[in-house]
Amino acid sequence: MEIGILLKEKRIAHKLTQEQLAEQIFVSTKTISNWENNKTTPDIDSLILLAKLFHLSLDNLLLEGSNVVENIKKIEATKIVEKYFLISWVTNIIFGLTFVTQNFFGKLSLFAMVCLSLGMLLNMLVLFYFTKQLATTNTTAWQFFKNSHPIISAGMLLSLILLSALIIAFLLF
Repeated sequence: MEIGILLKEKRIAHKLTQEQLAEQIFVSTKTISNWENNKTTPDIDSLILLAKLFHLSLDNLLLEGSNVVENIKKIEATKIVEKYFLISWVTNIIFGLTFVTQNFFGKLSLFAMVCLSLGMLLNMLVLFYFTKQLATTNTTAWQFFKNSHPIISAGMLLSLILLSALIIAFLLF
């Protein structure tokens, strides 16, 4: 039995409304609705509260035909992907700033230009990989990415322009 069906049955058996249940476990009614419709799954803290309230063991909630454990693992994997995605963006910004500010702080050597170009190129590949990974997870981070797509696309375009400028500068000098 899926967790949403189980939660709904237990809530009704205990003669609770979604609002009453939400108040007892400190979440919103929308969250309860999402759980019962299997749109999202409860986090571990909520599962503990639900188990106590409904007099269930965590084994019943987590293991019997439930997808909660799988969803928790997916969420953890997504957090790792999001972290590397952010690190990759910050690194690309640093590379870009290094290239742009060389007129203020001194010209980069040929070796530094080559390293910077390779770093930006490899970093762009990493960004595209993690973008694809976030798209497959369909998480809130991916929803944010889709909603701010013009901004992020502009950032990727800027990174590609900077990389092209580095390559041209490398070929000319």
